[in-house]
Amino acid sequence: MNTRTIRHSLLLLAIPLLTHAQSPNPTQTIPIDGYAAKVNTTIITRSDVRSAMAPILPQLYRRYQGAQLEQQLENTYQQTREQLIEQALIYAAFEARGGQIPDHYVQSEIDRTVRDRFQGDRAKFEETLAAEKITYQEYLEKTRRNISTSMLMNEEINRRARINPETIRNTYETNRHQYLIPEKIKHSVLLLHHGDTPQERQLKQATANRILQRLQAGEDFNTLATEYSEGARADQGGSFPWLQLKDIDPALRAPLSQLTVGQHSPIIENESRFLILKVDARRNAAYQPFSEVREAIKKELTAAERDRLYTRWIERLKKEHYIQRYD
Repeated sequence: MNTRTIRHSLLLLAIPLLTHAQSPNPTQTIPIDGYAAKVNTTIITRSDVRSAMAPILPQLYRRYQGAQLEQQLENTYQQTREQLIEQALIYAAFEARGGQIPDHYVQSEIDRTVRDRFQGDRAKFEETLAAEKITYQEYLEKTRRNISTSMLMNEEINRRARINPETIRNTYETNRHQYLIPEKIKHSVLLLHHGDTPQERQLKQATANRILQRLQAGEDFNTLATEYSEGARADQGGSFPWLQLKDIDPALRAPLSQLTVGQHSPIIENESRFLILKVDARRNAAYQPFSEVREAIKKELTAAERDRLYTRWIERLKKEHYIQRYD
């Protein structure tokens, strides 16, 4: 199970889904109702799965159509059913431990939902429950289950996913190539097109020669580029932003690599244009310091450890409890 799946599961656990009015109805790929799965004595209906799918449906309907949409709906249904099965397994484990959530804690969570998702409008909240055909008591119990499963996941997964400093450092040293910042340069280009006739080319050659002489006399490159260049960035004085060499016109890489900062090139001619180049600034290739990437490495390793713990835990729960899926 990857991190994205766990995050989706956590979303299912963290907040009851109240999205009836915002989501399109799936096509007949997914039957209207009936059993989707059974975990011990807990029934998961197709309506439960459809409700849990609701947040992603608008995106699916925007991106797909026809047979492709049907397949995406079916895939999402199967994935969502598995998430609900996992949620039921976790709740069963919570009950087996004798866990209980006090009523005032559940009520506080509902109050937070009303405040955050309905701007404190209790009537709007109750209207949404009615649209979902959910009684307040059913919603309260669903919230209690979600809190229970979320708390147990935190205990089983998040608190145990600890990465020691040595592992973080070793990961950095082993994968140091991933933290290489490539060489970058800022450069400017003054470009003159040959024109369509030999006479035009001769005139442009003469103009390029005069510009080069003015540069050699100390005039500002960008000012001259603004005045004379026929390139796309003439309005910016011919200046380009920071770029890696691989992102620069292949014909310019070699001459640019030979220039020092502040130096301009001689006239460079190719099949259709005259060019004068200048290197404005250069950043040599360097590795990101460990101090700058330590937290990112820790976050990545912690996520991988959570994945591992979650997968192992769910596989154990699947062996300990009865599961039946219905097609």
